[in-house]
Amino acid sequence: MAQELNQEEVLIARNNDTGQVGAVTGLNEDGTPKMTDVKSAKLSDLVKFQKGQNPIEAFLSNFVRQCQNPTTFGFFRVPADRYDTVGTVIGDFAKDPETNAEMLKNNKVELPTAEQKVEQPQQAAPPTEQPAQAAATDNAQAPVKEVKHSAIDQSKIDWDTLKEKWGVDKDALEASGDLREMLYNRKSRLVNVTPTFGGEKFNIEARLSFRTDPDGSVKLVPHFIQSEQKLDQFMGYKFDKIDQANLKENGNLGRIVELTDPATGEKVPSLISRDRYTNELLAIPAKDVRIRDTFGQTKLTMPEIMTLKKGLPLPPKEVVCRDGKTRTGILQYNVDRKAVEFVPNGIHWYEKVEQAKRAAEAKKEGKGESVSTEASEKKAERKPNWTLKDGSIKPLGQWNKIPLTEQQKDDYANGRVAKLDNMVDEKGQPCTVYLYFDKEKQRPVTSLNDPRVKVADESRTQKAVNNDGLTNEATKNITDPLTKGQTQPKDDAQQKQQRKPKGPRL
Repeated sequence: MAQELNQEEVLIARNNDTGQVGAVTGLNEDGTPKMTDVKSAKLSDLVKFQKGQNPIEAFLSNFVRQCQNPTTFGFFRVPADRYDTVGTVIGDFAKDPETNAEMLKNNKVELPTAEQKVEQPQQAAPPTEQPAQAAATDNAQAPVKEVKHSAIDQSKIDWDTLKEKWGVDKDALEASGDLREMLYNRKSRLVNVTPTFGGEKFNIEARLSFRTDPDGSVKLVPHFIQSEQKLDQFMGYKFDKIDQANLKENGNLGRIVELTDPATGEKVPSLISRDRYTNELLAIPAKDVRIRDTFGQTKLTMPEIMTLKKGLPLPPKEVVCRDGKTRTGILQYNVDRKAVEFVPNGIHWYEKVEQAKRAAEAKKEGKGESVSTEASEKKAERKPNWTLKDGSIKPLGQWNKIPLTEQQKDDYANGRVAKLDNMVDEKGQPCTVYLYFDKEKQRPVTSLNDPRVKVADESRTQKAVNNDGLTNEATKNITDPLTKGQTQPKDDAQQKQQRKPKGPRL
């Protein structure tokens, strides 16, 4: 049921003449929408549509045919599974659509004209990593303009207003490193925002970015999580099966395509990526793609740079990262990052693509490679996968057959270090273990050393003796494994062992 619900959408309508905003429950006889109060509406009473299917177009086409003044109403999509939170937010935004146009444009439904066929698909609009919400973004509906590398002037940011309106704290963004990303025209990671509407505070997950308006003021743009898109078309470009697979599996389309600028109708050669956290589609004109000649500490050749500018991935490449560590991965340009990235699970994806190419070539030449390809794919499927399809960390419920607490789950899933106090060492003794996701290895890693600081004080001697094979003078003759926090003999028996001389009696 949950999976079906994630694919459903409901409509919020606004009467542009009266300013009335309501959730749509059906059609009146004259074709106008029946509306009920957004905040008190029951989800079961609302008209629901399967995302990407024809009923929503049929509903609106019927409305256009019956109503003499269809432009009197504006419609906004909201995912059914997030109606309680996102619906209220969109409803409040819709009361002043001009001021909140930037927030609403990804949810706005363009009315079909009476001459349009019902079967004609609408341009893709987001419904709502995932986990699923509807939302407004600043880049999804038009190619991103020229990439800016200069930082936004912090003095033009009204932090007090952001704190009051969205619950956004400057110090928290700075501590997490998200503020730097936002100041350089990129988005933060997923954070919790708490907008207040109608005296009520809502807790919603979103990525954040800044937008500089023509008057020089800096505004906050929240990018809410959307439900997974049915990748039919985007800005006039229809996705084929390979396009859909690329966007779903690695987040990048992987080639230049022509998009239609909604403002001018101009065809613009562009690259497309999917935000792996929010599922929104982002585009950038190919002419605006900037590729640095260095990735990490590794120089890129001119042919490699030209390949990346076309959106294509490079074959597995060994790179020296900024921290001096060497890592092998797939490099590709990502529109969301506005830079070249290591594609999450890129090698597995690249091998799969190459196998498909070889299989297609073999089929064309009449050779049979299907058996070996199928076997290699099955072998790849058996490998543990520690990330989700969007590249985010796959949550864990337990480690070493020991259930994790909610805090430990949250720390690990969000890329932090989870402290596990109830683990056991190699000798079966209780100890403190640190669990975290290693981005280079793309898998979880544990250590008795806290990667943020050092070995936990209570486990320092225990680790040295039990795990590292070192000797502690105060316990060197004790035959039992040391326990958590132990640095001395713990009882009379161990004291006797420690005092007992070793070697043959004389």
